[in-house]
Amino acid sequence: MAENSGAKPVRDWQETFPWLLLFRAARPAMGFRVLLVAALGLVTMIAGWRQCWRMVAPSLDDASGKMVIKDPVMAQLAGRYNGTSAEGVVPPWPWQIDAAGNELYPQFFGKGALGDYSEVPLIGQFLGIAEATATELTFPFQMLFHEELTYRGLAYALVCCGWAIIIWGYFGAIISRLVAVKLTQDETISLKAAGGFARKRCCSYMAAPLLPLLGVFGLGIPIAGLGLISHFDVGIFVAGLIWPLVLCVGFLMAVLLLGLIFGWPLMFSTISTEGTDAFDAISRSYAYVFQRPFHYLFYTILITIIGGLGSLVLHGIMNLLVHATTWAFAWGLDPERKILLFAGDLNSSFGNWGYHLILFWQGFLQTLLTSFAVAFLFSGMTAVYLLLRRHVDGVELDEVQLDQEGQYDLPALSEGSIEADGAES
Repeated sequence: MAENSGAKPVRDWQETFPWLLLFRAARPAMGFRVLLVAALGLVTMIAGWRQCWRMVAPSLDDASGKMVIKDPVMAQLAGRYNGTSAEGVVPPWPWQIDAAGNELYPQFFGKGALGDYSEVPLIGQFLGIAEATATELTFPFQMLFHEELTYRGLAYALVCCGWAIIIWGYFGAIISRLVAVKLTQDETISLKAAGGFARKRCCSYMAAPLLPLLGVFGLGIPIAGLGLISHFDVGIFVAGLIWPLVLCVGFLMAVLLLGLIFGWPLMFSTISTEGTDAFDAISRSYAYVFQRPFHYLFYTILITIIGGLGSLVLHGIMNLLVHATTWAFAWGLDPERKILLFAGDLNSSFGNWGYHLILFWQGFLQTLLTSFAVAFLFSGMTAVYLLLRRHVDGVELDEVQLDQEGQYDLPALSEGSIEADGAES
């Protein structure tokens, strides 16, 4: 009689519904290590942008003799935060709040090119969070395409773009590598191993989003030359004759931009999963976006909803944590002392140091909370990449490139242990 003849086969739900992998992407993004790496990358990126602002944005006004911001695009950015004064520095830090207690960082970047999608019923709020996150990371790249940009604004945008590529070419690489190994092997590698993987391939991580952007500007140079000669009437006549050719060049630019806008997170995931170079990352990301657009759209919308729910949960936990802590802390203070403490109006140096330490740790929590969106962007798009790779290339979800020197190698046997095994046999 056969054993277990009545047993029902166990169903592999992930094999039936492979997109369930997207739900697993939220867990590593909420991990402290990933949030810490994302926070370090975010703060370092903003620090570079602020330093560049100090050097580039203000210029001397000949009429008033004061430092002002003459570039209209940069003046608009300054107006979102501190008026058009050249005294302040933008963008704000992730932990900064205004007098009313509102966070300045999310408000500064405003709505990007896809901001109208935040009005879509039901999922609009989640799409708005995803769009705002992408805008935060790419706003200097968007500045490059403003028609009102002056040479000073162009210099600022170019330096900020280069700094963002360097920063996320390392910190984003670490996050995507940690998540790629976790989702495929269900293993946790150390930050040292992920950092070593990122350092070996840092040039590929940085070059992958840069090369298509250079291609766009390369195609735009002949069109800019045509605009230069259009200062003369004969130049406008020539432009009219060859305008169909100009439109063809514009079409190529649009294709490069579309692939870059929707595929740049997949480039990081490609290198972190396959261990390949920038050219393979560009080829795969463009191929997956254009060959499986509806799969990409479905996975992106679903991962956006999951990330939005994760953000709401994390916000709730953090707010409850801060409220419970301050509530319990206030019980030990008399009302007058509590007012002086939370107003920062303490006379002693130790008290002021303690007050600023409390603000530091509160700001640290706020920065981790803000960084979740960035961490989930790299984590979620790594899951999307694995699913698209399965559809296009037929590669299983558990395949990932592992370094030979990684922690998965078996320990080497000593000579004594080999001799002992030989004697026993």
